[in-house]
Amino acid sequence: MTRSDWTLLRQAAFGSLRITSNEFWQLTLTELLDILESVHENESKRQEAEYLRTAWLAANLMNATGNVKRPVTPDMLLGKEVDAKRVPRTDQIRTMEELQRKFNGPAPCAKEAL
Repeated sequence: MTRSDWTLLRQAAFGSLRITSNEFWQLTLTELLDILESVHENESKRQEAEYLRTAWLAANLMNATGNVKRPVTPDMLLGKEVDAKRVPRTDQIRTMEELQRKFNGPAPCAKEAL
């Protein structure tokens, strides 16, 4: 490890981890890196929860105004939810005609039903 790497480790240990100098030098490098990784994971989870909370609040405010055509969800605001693919109008009409032919055709005779 270079001198700058040790400087960064000491800054992280004495800063965000708030450990003393004696505690720092008693830790092995693996232990210190594990502690730093754990702190990083916890911070990432905290930030994700904060983003979700903010998106939830924004979605509720947007939906309460009545100015949106479709309800907004927190996942939509965070880019996690993709809108369903729009079907072209011609395909919609063709599908509707097929369904009408299928279900609005001639009624079966009573004899055929037996």
